[in-house]
Amino acid sequence: MGPKSNSGFYLSKKVVAFFTLLILALLVISTVFTILYARLRTGKAEEIFPTPWEPPGTATVPERWGPWNNSRLPSNLFPSHYQLELWPKQVPGQDGLYFLIGQANVTVMCREETEIILIHSQHLNYSGVTVTVAGSPSDAKLRPTPNIQDIWVEFENDYLVIELDGKLETGQEYIIQTNYSGHLDENLTGLFIRRYSENDKDKIIIASLLEPTYARSVFPCFDEPAMKATFDIRLVHRSQFVALSNMPAIDVSERLDVDGKWKVTTFKTSVKMSTYVTAFAICDYDYINTTFNDIEIRIWADKAAISKGEADYALNITVPILAYFEEYYNVSYPLPKLDIIALPYYGAAAMETWGLMMFRKDSLLYRPKMKFFDDDLSISIILAHELAHQWFGNLATMRWWNDLWLNEGFASYFEHLNIASIETLENLNHTYPFHLQYNVFHSETRFGSHSLSMKKEDVKTFDKIMEMFSDITYYKGASIIHMISNFMTEELFVKGLRSYLKAFSYSNAVTDDMWNHLQMAIDGQDAIKLPATIKSIMDPWATQEGVPVITVNTSNGIITQEYFGKSMENRNSNFSWFIPISWMKNGSMQPFFWLEKNLKTFSGIKRTTDEEWILLNINVSGLYRIIYDDSNWHQLILQLNKDPSVIPVSNRAQLVNDAFDLEWSGYTDIKIALGITTYLAKEQDNNVWLLAFIHLERLRSVLQTTHTYGLYKKYIFSRIVPFYHYQMKLMNEDFSNIHNSTIVRPILKETLQIVRLLDLKDFVDRATHLYSQLMSNPVNNTIPSYVRYLIYCEAIKAGTDKEWNFAWTRYLNQISIAEDEALLFGMGCSREPWILTSSTNYIELISLFSTLAEGHLTDFEFNEFELFLNSTTDEEGEWAKEVKHIIRDNRELLNWKKKIHTDVHNWLSENVPED
Repeated sequence: MGPKSNSGFYLSKKVVAFFTLLILALLVISTVFTILYARLRTGKAEEIFPTPWEPPGTATVPERWGPWNNSRLPSNLFPSHYQLELWPKQVPGQDGLYFLIGQANVTVMCREETEIILIHSQHLNYSGVTVTVAGSPSDAKLRPTPNIQDIWVEFENDYLVIELDGKLETGQEYIIQTNYSGHLDENLTGLFIRRYSENDKDKIIIASLLEPTYARSVFPCFDEPAMKATFDIRLVHRSQFVALSNMPAIDVSERLDVDGKWKVTTFKTSVKMSTYVTAFAICDYDYINTTFNDIEIRIWADKAAISKGEADYALNITVPILAYFEEYYNVSYPLPKLDIIALPYYGAAAMETWGLMMFRKDSLLYRPKMKFFDDDLSISIILAHELAHQWFGNLATMRWWNDLWLNEGFASYFEHLNIASIETLENLNHTYPFHLQYNVFHSETRFGSHSLSMKKEDVKTFDKIMEMFSDITYYKGASIIHMISNFMTEELFVKGLRSYLKAFSYSNAVTDDMWNHLQMAIDGQDAIKLPATIKSIMDPWATQEGVPVITVNTSNGIITQEYFGKSMENRNSNFSWFIPISWMKNGSMQPFFWLEKNLKTFSGIKRTTDEEWILLNINVSGLYRIIYDDSNWHQLILQLNKDPSVIPVSNRAQLVNDAFDLEWSGYTDIKIALGITTYLAKEQDNNVWLLAFIHLERLRSVLQTTHTYGLYKKYIFSRIVPFYHYQMKLMNEDFSNIHNSTIVRPILKETLQIVRLLDLKDFVDRATHLYSQLMSNPVNNTIPSYVRYLIYCEAIKAGTDKEWNFAWTRYLNQISIAEDEALLFGMGCSREPWILTSSTNYIELISLFSTLAEGHLTDFEFNEFELFLNSTTDEEGEWAKEVKHIIRDNRELLNWKKKIHTDVHNWLSENVPED
């Protein structure tokens, strides 16, 4: 499936919570309608899905124990080929719902005698089921098939159960033939239908999302990733639509029924593949195309988007990405074509379905006239992720979902490696490892940890499978792959990967298979020596939850490791890792070494003078945090203030993040974290600043209602203003040039978000000038959309009732949802109390929930709000989950405030010069 974020750490940031309550109010209303709609749908469902088809005379099957009680398929039957026809009726029934009619012939090999056939089926109704011997009619006569004794559905594990009056023979192929009906889902899973608008015309599109276990809702199948088979697919559709699937179309014919004329598109037989990567789309779309090594590449989108050139960039970048992967893996792209389709709605950013990749529209297309530097990068990264899956996931697939990291971890690793090469974005290559590491640490702290590779018996149910699609799988998987490539060397790493792909093409693998092929690369040379086998080194990283934290004492050379974030009462855990350590002393690289146990004395780490400093994990090549002794921290801070470029940019980001997160977790002192920020006036790297923004904003939120806030503003002013002017220089001091610059939107937004709180005259003047232009010409809004709320806020704050009234009138005109949100935020920034008190409840809502989001509520207010949330029903509780996260975060901030406030005040008093 698609990457966890559209563009990576340096492009991801939660939207500000200035309109949180407005959204929640809408959600409350939406919840009521959802509950009512759900009840209506429940009533309809009884009509749509009657009791599964039973042969005449068959009694209802009583509850009894059998292989159908196991959530995993037995190994007695294995599919080799599917003949599949899907006929999604694009004409709704009398009740307005859309139906699916299907035929499926599944050829299976009998590996062990059995008189019970289990095949996955979900929400499908059967009008006919037969089982016959595969082969010619004469073969069927010589080897008669046992008769069907009973057919029923086991709902808990999604099985169609076929009981026979005799046993299928080992070594014989059989065909399971079914005629069935179902429905087109509206929830963006399975085979779904959605409406969209193009040039003010309503249209429909049909597409699929089958990962992880939705294929069974579209056709009866052996819906496990290891049960690969070939597919002959046929789609029936209206004549004005085009049908797409994994393979090229080889025939188009016509069919008539009571609803009129239909087209039947038949596709070439597929390669062996898992059910979850089969793909279907029926659309009224256009495309642009090119070729690469005789492979036709087409980008499909609505006709308006194609005519405007919105698919051009995706097409242009796809060819070099494919070329890069073919060379890197030394394995050709195995299909004769590659279609990539932009869907108006999709249940993921993108999906790697083989030969027909599905994308949410905003993950693939962009407007050339509104081109942003990070738009290109975001599209490139998502495309690279999905294209990497054509090898890691589609060609060589994990055997079961417990090893999902073999798919998603490698795709996440290669999404940056590829783009850094193609786009020549050197900074991306340097900082991406820290982006991975940051997301691992953040996820483990906020959402809890699980091991990368789980025991397969612990991942059986749908819910457990879905839990594997976590940041741990994506980011930790990619992080340890990056670590391996560093300590093995890239040359040996590539050799091992090529061997792995060759061995498991059109097949399935487990984690140990990857370790074995990497070990083969190590064993074939003598230059690189490891302290243990790849399996011994890497198993702790894959099978243990959590990550290590290293404590370095530079006065005596002692290094220790432990589980990061472990509670005090549980710090005796025997978790340990083989940790590769790269390091430098005073800017000079030192010999690489391993920390193989919980404690090690390494004399080279000892500082011999007070001026020396030690830095570990150069370029963030390993997945661990580092606690230095106070003396070394202070020397690193001095070096950053003297010349930050001596320390690699990814390590500068790591130092900023570690200093604050280690303090938050109780490992270090807040004065160390504050000390790290002293050099920021010299920092121009976006990634370092985005980390700094996160921590400085958290600090601001706890100081804002204290007497220390004035000191904080003075301190931050001196640190961020140079970076603000650097951002203005990138756009030649003019917001109208923003689309032609290398500005990264989240960075500029965060910069302006802080600057607006500091009343910087340069920004006030720019904002008021832009706003006055808008007031003069309301039809032509030249203010960049993603910073409008900040410009509106600053201009209204600096203005009078004239500016506020203009915003209110504009809001009443309901130009767009995004514009309304920006206007509401801006109006809430007025410094005139009489304006706010005379306005509508909307502004009061914004003010209240901005207070909540920024951590200004008291303990009593928190308790009252939590009581309200906890009193909601289960259905209502769903919409409240995000608010509960806000509540939890704010409680943590309140506790942190009590812990650090005195120390922060004293430190700022010492480090902020008097006016």
